[in-house]
This record gives sequence, C-alpha cells and structure tokens, in this order.
Amino acid sequence: TVISAFERSNNMTLLEMKKKIHKKIEEESSNPEELTDDPDIEAKLNDVINQVMFELARMKKIPAKETEQVRAGDYELTDLANFYQLDRIKLTDANGEPAEVFVFGNTAEFSVDGTASFYYFKYPKRITDNTDDEKYKFELADDALEIMPYGVAADLLKSDVSANYGQIYAQRYETMLARLDSRTSMGTVFIQKGDN
Repeated sequence: TVISAFERSNNMTLLEMKKKIHKKIEEESSNPEELTDDPDIEAKLNDVINQVMFELARMKKIPAKETEQVRAGDYELTDLANFYQLDRIKLTDANGEPAEVFVFGNTAEFSVDGTASFYYFKYPKRITDNTDDEKYKFELADDALEIMPYGVAADLLKSDVSANYGQIYAQRYETMLARLDSRTSMGTVFIQKGDN
C-alpha cells in the first residue's frame, strides 16, 4: 500500500476544480445541470486538467512511502504505485539491521532478503474521460492547485486569437509557476532517546 509521506490539506474534487476553471474563463452554464454551454471546452477539459496536473506534479512533487518484503537481487522501481522519482530506500535484514542497497537508474539492487521502505515521489492518479467528477480528489498541494486554473485556461483559450485571453493566462501561469515553492518539507527532525 502507498502512504503519502505528508498529509495534503486539501480535499478538492475534480468538480470543484472544473467550477473554478469555468468561472475564470467566464464559460459558466445558464443551466444548473451543466458546467458550461460550450461542448468543445467540455470535451477537452479532463485531458487538459490531467496534462497541467502532471506538469505541476513534476514541479511540486507528491511524496509517498511504500514498505515491502523484498528478495536479494534487482527490483524495478517503476513497479511502485505511480512512481516518478526516487528519494531514498531504507533496507533492513531479517534481524532488523540496516543492509546495503545499490541504485542505478530505476533499478534497486538489494544485498539481502528483508524489508524495504521506499521514499519516493509519485505521479497523481490520472484523469480520464471516465473519471467521476465528485469522487476524484486531487493529490497536489493547495499552492499548486491554486495555479492549475491558469494553466488550464491558457491551454483552453490558446486558439482564441480575437480576445488574447489564452496568452494572458499563459503569462500569469508561468509567473505563478516560477514562484511555486517546490520543497516538500522544511527540514529534517532527529529524535534521540533520552536517559531516564
């Protein structure tokens, strides 16, 4: 099982994100049953949100931890759920003693059978045309989610040369992206057992 190394404070759903985007591009529907009256925007919205989300996930990484029983030998890191990039691996043998791990590219080589804790960064769950708007919850941090509507709006409106809104949103998105704090933690904490 994958455990997020840091709890995300948001619970924003895909539906809430779509509402934010429609407000931003002034494409809200007059019909309360629909988000927009524009079928072209509706048809490509999930793909564009997914594309921008993956870009943001490479900038503001999503930390995860997975612990498994492993055998000595090679292990493909891409077998980890939604694997993007390795941070570190902690391997212990059957006695709980630390053991050596060698990593080359996306392959880890374990020196012994034991328990491996993988600390890594992952891609978010993919959004498809069949994704449930109300059940899907974003895994990105709040600051990245606040940038997302600008990136999506820029892509949706890039072909609208008459109003130039696509370019305006693209510039705003790039400015906000450059200011995004990419850190996943503020530092390291060491806890040492005291003598009592």
